[in-house]
Order: sequence, then C-alpha cells, then structure tokens
Amino acid sequence: MNDPPAVPLPDCKVALVTGASRGIGAAIAQRFAREGVRVVGVSRTEPERAGGVEFLRADVSRPEDVERTVAEVVRRHGRLDVLINNAAIEHEGTVIDTTVEEWDHVMAVNLRSVFLCAKHAIPHLGKSRGVIVNIASIDGLWAEPSLAAYCAAKGGVIALSRAIAIDHGHEGVRCMCICPSYVGTDMLEQFYDAQSDPPVARSEAAGRHPLGRISTPDEVAAMAVWLSSD
Repeated sequence: MNDPPAVPLPDCKVALVTGASRGIGAAIAQRFAREGVRVVGVSRTEPERAGGVEFLRADVSRPEDVERTVAEVVRRHGRLDVLINNAAIEHEGTVIDTTVEEWDHVMAVNLRSVFLCAKHAIPHLGKSRGVIVNIASIDGLWAEPSLAAYCAAKGGVIALSRAIAIDHGHEGVRCMCICPSYVGTDMLEQFYDAQSDPPVARSEAAGRHPLGRISTPDEVAAMAVWLSSD
C-alpha cells in the first residue's frame, strides 16, 4: 500500500486479480500485463514474479481488506474494468475428516472472497461495463474423493457466478466462470504428494484428460483474458 499512486490512463483497462502471487493467478496477471492492461494483483504472500504487475497485500476472505483493496485500485487508476476471482486453497478430507474450522476456512477463501470482491467491485464495473471472471473447478461439477469442502466451495462459485450474471447483466456487467480440470500448479503438486502413490496419481491424472496431459496455467490465463475482452 506504500507504492506511489500511478497516473490514471483513461483509455487503459484496469484488472484486479486475486491470488496473483503464483500459479493460475500469476499467469493471468502476467497475460493481462502483456496485453497492455494495468494489472493489480492481490495476495497474502509476495509474488514469484512481478513484471508489469502492481501488487497489494490483502486477505480477500476479510471484508475490510477487500473493501480497502478495491477502493485503492480505483484511487490509483480511476476505474476498474476486470475482476478475476482466483484465490483458493485446497483441503484434503471427507466431511467426517474435516473440522468445522477447516470447512469455514475453505469456504472463506474459496467462496466468500468471490462474494466480497464482487460486492465491492460491481459498482465500479457497472460504470465501465466491466467483466467478472471467477476461477471455479471441474470439482464444482463433479466430485473427487476426500475433497468435500473444496468441491462444495467450487460448486458455490459456479452457482454464485450465475446469480451475479442474472442480477447485474442489465447493468452491463458480465460474469462468467472457468472450470479447469487439473492444472500444473503448486496446489496440484500438493494434491499428488498427499496420495498414497504420487507417481501413479500423476499418471492417472494425465490419462483422464482427452489430450493425455494436464493443462498449464498459461492456457487458463488465455481463456480468462479472452473472456474479459470486448
């Protein structure tokens, strides 16, 4: 928050990307920057790479952090055109294995953050006829073993995306979600490592995809940028 304010460029679009320090979020932020968009990445941790991307440290599961972050982006740049809700965590466990605290934490990061960011961004996106792209998951459409909280949260992201689209489309705000299957990120590596036989898990995961491989963060980023375009 101590960076000097940037000079607003009225003709330059501004995108806010949550969970932008690594993985899919970092790829999306970098892709937007390459397309000439002013990008503000939000994360609780320092980014792996920052070229062309401004960063704000915030916890998007906290209402006060989200309200402050959106206000800061608009203060710096005078507008907001794109919101990418990407921040997410994963927890291994069935409903029996998952504590109430673990359940609440997954819901706060993966689902409440989408609600909070949309809530504070939509008034600005309405002015710019902007776009929300929520990063959901194939696990919001089907279920994998021992991912009860994650599946429930991502299913909620899909349903919430539909609700936002219905409620705010007439204001010129488009809302969509992307439901990737397996993507080569640190989160996926942690999932593999939690399996009884990680090499077999990696091989089986690749075999479930029609291309015979998992997707890359850059491929998801290309879809997010395309959906955000005019």
